[in-house]
Amino acid sequence: MAKVTFYVLPSPGEAALAKAVATIVGQLAKQRRRVVVIASNQAQAELIDEALWQIPAEQFIPHNLVGEGPIAGTPVLIGWDQSAAELCKQRNVVLNLQPVVPELTRQIQAIIDFVPADDAGKEQARERYRHYRSLGMQLDTQPAPEENEGHHG
Repeated sequence: MAKVTFYVLPSPGEAALAKAVATIVGQLAKQRRRVVVIASNQAQAELIDEALWQIPAEQFIPHNLVGEGPIAGTPVLIGWDQSAAELCKQRNVVLNLQPVVPELTRQIQAIIDFVPADDAGKEQARERYRHYRSLGMQLDTQPAPEENEGHHG
């Protein structure tokens, strides 16, 4: 059964989310995990893609947006309106940026979710938390990592 970690974002907005996602993806890439980021929409997916390109070259994380290459071609795949089951093929960690719990496959070992700073986002996160709990998943909540945390060599 997958372990779910909710990260509480310190400030509202897509930029705070994109920075947190890039930092977490960087940490997972160092662990050689195969990650899929499921964004809410294409614009958000492109923002995450851009945040990953901003990481210093010596810490570059190979990643693709869906459609940029073979679906299993890089350790990190960023999708948005594709089937979660399709996106999760050959992946073991999901970062969920959608307001609902995606349909996930059994090989997923870890789910990373986020608690936005705004009230509506917090309520949606509570709903996802309850959904994951109803599936019997192990749950954890912690503050989102600060920018550059885990990026020192």
